Amino acid sequence: MSQWGGSTGIMNLKTTYNPPPLDQGPGRDVQDSMTALIKSYNQAYGEAKSANEARYQQMLNIANQTTGQQAADITSQFGQKSASAMQNLARLGMANTTIAPTIQQGFQREQSAALNRNADLQQQTKLGIIERRQDPYPNAGSLQAILAGIGSQYGQGSGIAPMLQALQGMRQG
Repeated sequence: MSQWGGSTGIMNLKTTYNPPPLDQGPGRDVQDSMTALIKSYNQAYGEAKSANEARYQQMLNIANQTTGQQAADITSQFGQKSASAMQNLARLGMANTTIAPTIQQGFQREQSAALNRNADLQQQTKLGIIERRQDPYPNAGSLQAILAGIGSQYGQGSGIAPMLQALQGMRQG
């Protein structure tokens, strides 16, 4: 007859499961498991951080390339406009007058203004990338809850201290 009052073949739980004594902390096997869990968390955290930083740099590089190309296009566009204006002045016989430098200065001012707008746009783009940056990492709160739950099973809750001790090696930012 089993401890449950019947002879149904149910195992005697007292012989197959040995709960930890209530007055002791976690054993070496539990502590080793917690250390392995923290090590696994730290590895996942490091991998996530590397991947996040690579994605972030990639986004910044794309922004730099795009705005760099736009700056080159602006410079080329105003160079062509200036050359065309100088050709028209030469065709009209006015290339050696005071009009030519004045027209070139006007094109330079417009080019500078366009390049400044482009630089402002680039800065806004980078700030937007930084502002929207949300890097996913392994959930530290879940790991802490697991360890606290395990620790509460020992020494009438006094096992939480060794679990919290294990958390000291955990990466959090």
